[in-house]
Amino acid sequence: MSGNKNRVGGRIGFVIGCVLIYFFTVGIILGGIKVPATMAKMKVNAEIKKSKVVLYDGPKSLKDATDADLKFATEEGRDFEIKHCVDTKVLVNGKESYVYDTNVNNTHTWVDSYLPGQERTPITYFDFDGTVEITVEVPKTDINYVTVRPLKYGIKPQINKKKHTVTFTVDTPDSYTVEFNNNVKRAVHIFANEIEENLPDFDSEDVLYIGPGEWNIENIMLEDNQTLYISGGAVVHGIVNANFVKNVKVRGRGIIDGSTFNGWKGRMAKIPLKFDNCTNFSIEGVIALNPNAWVLQSYDSIGGKIKNVKIISSRPNGDGITLQSCNNIQVKNCFVRTWDDSLVVKNYDVNTDGITFDNVQVWTDLAQSMEIGYETNKGNKENSKISNIRFENITVLHNFHKPVLSIHNADNALVKDISYKNIVVEEATVGKGDGTPELMDIGIVNSGNWSTTMDRGQVENVTIDGFKVLYGNDSLPSKIKGYDAEHIIKGVHINNLEIKGKKIKSLEDGEFTVDDKTDDITIK
Repeated sequence: MSGNKNRVGGRIGFVIGCVLIYFFTVGIILGGIKVPATMAKMKVNAEIKKSKVVLYDGPKSLKDATDADLKFATEEGRDFEIKHCVDTKVLVNGKESYVYDTNVNNTHTWVDSYLPGQERTPITYFDFDGTVEITVEVPKTDINYVTVRPLKYGIKPQINKKKHTVTFTVDTPDSYTVEFNNNVKRAVHIFANEIEENLPDFDSEDVLYIGPGEWNIENIMLEDNQTLYISGGAVVHGIVNANFVKNVKVRGRGIIDGSTFNGWKGRMAKIPLKFDNCTNFSIEGVIALNPNAWVLQSYDSIGGKIKNVKIISSRPNGDGITLQSCNNIQVKNCFVRTWDDSLVVKNYDVNTDGITFDNVQVWTDLAQSMEIGYETNKGNKENSKISNIRFENITVLHNFHKPVLSIHNADNALVKDISYKNIVVEEATVGKGDGTPELMDIGIVNSGNWSTTMDRGQVENVTIDGFKVLYGNDSLPSKIKGYDAEHIIKGVHINNLEIKGKKIKSLEDGEFTVDDKTDDITIK
């Protein structure tokens, strides 16, 4: 009897031993799987602890945005002024970053009254060095899906549905946009800057310093060799002008806001950043919101640098960066969201030459993302020319209305030596509202709205090398059309075109319409 008990006990012990060995083995395997992830998390946490963050508190005088402030309405239908956002919280390494509510326009149809419906969206900004953890809390939103743009960073945020939060880390200063549930409404714009270096001497007589707080300064006129510094935490209701001056700078982290101005309605445009007939000007780091018309303009200027400028416009004719008859201008590391053309080159007087847009994020709610024209000889000059224009490393987050890439020679200018390189279109839902469906549109036209000269011009030597559309309409046609036998488009060469995963090797594959007023059009 005792022998049977011993045998039974031995079998039980053997089974228990096998079970323990099994779980021990599984534990080792699972632990092995978790170890790399745990180690990676520990490394990120260590980097976060070492990082440096500079936060800027907003003006205490700004009112909190109420539900009434957030409703869809025209600028005359509700309070249009910039607000303190209270329904969205942003934490950077556990500390709260001040959030503003600014006006945006999610409609895609022109309104002759100049009073389209407006909405609002949150923005925040800070400076950092290293790696930071960003948490966005939206208590009124049930989060099912989140997209963090630009997509090139491959950010995979962690969603906490109970807390209504999304958390992710970044280690590169840039502009980031958080969209919830495949919807652009109430997208959160996060402007994560480099930490400022080489600050100007604020005691210098050539430095105009605007500190934190809310300021009503209708018009700031810069003189030779002056620097305007708008500090983080400042909101300036006004505009900045520079005319016939040299070596002027605008820099800082603050906001230039136009929400206290009525919309221009075709009569009185108040341009937040206007640099005309200038030599060697510089604009860096500032944010321009709620302009009453277009935003950053330079006319007849030579030698300019526009860096890390952030723009959001929502009212009619809200063009982003417009360079007219300028030479040797560099635009780099900017964010431009507009309710009209985002990046624009035109001739209003002398010839244009040597313009570069590099590493710019674009979100175009109305009109075109990258536009040359229509006004190519507004000043009706002899031998008018636009040449050596480069768009490089451009990321188009959204393009809703008209073509992403467009050249419209509506006067008698020669438009030549235009290049587009490494263009990524994250979403091309072209043709919404009263828009047109083309992805690209290169044409010589006679426009009743925009043409100044009776004669037409030419377009020559356009290179598109690396143009990728990630998502978009089922059909994304393009067109290249000249005017007549004497006014043609000559030499358009397209390489490395990819549309929604399909590599385009022929004009037919790319749905191009090309007329007989063209010559030497290739794609490969």
